[in-house]
Amino acid sequence: MIKTLVLYESRYGSTWEAANIISLILGPARRYPLSQFSEDCQNFDFIIMGTPIYNGKIHPKMANFLDQKREWLKEKKIALFCTCLNGSEGLRVLREVEDRLEDNVLELGVLGGRLQMDRLTEQDYQNLTEYLSREGLPPQGMDLFNIEDIVDWALRLKDIKDELLNKLPVSRLREEVENFLKQHNTCTLATSFMGRVRATPLEYVYNQGQLYILSEGGEKFANLMFSSRVSVAIYEDYTGMDNIKGMQITGQATIVDDLDEYQQVIEMKGMKMDFIRSLPVDLHLIRIDLEKVEFLKSEFKKEGYSSRQILKF
Repeated sequence: MIKTLVLYESRYGSTWEAANIISLILGPARRYPLSQFSEDCQNFDFIIMGTPIYNGKIHPKMANFLDQKREWLKEKKIALFCTCLNGSEGLRVLREVEDRLEDNVLELGVLGGRLQMDRLTEQDYQNLTEYLSREGLPPQGMDLFNIEDIVDWALRLKDIKDELLNKLPVSRLREEVENFLKQHNTCTLATSFMGRVRATPLEYVYNQGQLYILSEGGEKFANLMFSSRVSVAIYEDYTGMDNIKGMQITGQATIVDDLDEYQQVIEMKGMKMDFIRSLPVDLHLIRIDLEKVEFLKSEFKKEGYSSRQILKF
């Protein structure tokens, strides 16, 4: 499993807040200000570093850290982000840092910052008013901090982090995933739309990249009418860290109205259409086309692979 270390230096809180959000999404992770960096931090796999930009420069503590830990950083995969008031300037500064770190930097993130004039030190106030004057900006507070931008960037980092996994061969992974799906028959189906969320335990049958679910109906269909995007969880009871098995599935759901497909699924489940027609209520069929499976199996680690594997259909 790839462990993430989020290192940051903050001046008035915006970079700290961004680092906290990024750490939450990139877990398993630890978040440290540079002052708390220690030997315990050496073994993290993916390093994310954040700094504010003031007067066209990164924080002095970040600059010193980059100089002192240059050799260590050369062995790591890195992402850099800044909080700033001028996006083009922020990108220029990050690219200068990227050049110093050579080919290790996988992603840059330029995030909006905050300017609260009444919180500035006297020296910062003077420096910033001079800077704003040069940029043709008014000497007043600004709030460009946007949580959605931070979340979007963190999710991009998550995709990058997934590429760092020590991967099983695709054919072996597909076999492992399909065996797990066939060995189980109960899942939790999560649907949502416009703030309405529903998680429903259901029986399923798996066939060639698709899950089929029979249901009498319910609130999940209210969501499916408007959004076909679903998530599915299938897992075994937790007994210890050395015996974890479970998966999260991302896919597209369809309410099946094709009679031939409906009949095929009924036969797969070992039932007869006459029995279905004799029931006092209708049974509806949901088909989920699998797009991505995130499979967590601790036994993979014993073979030298990451315990978390990703299979895209």
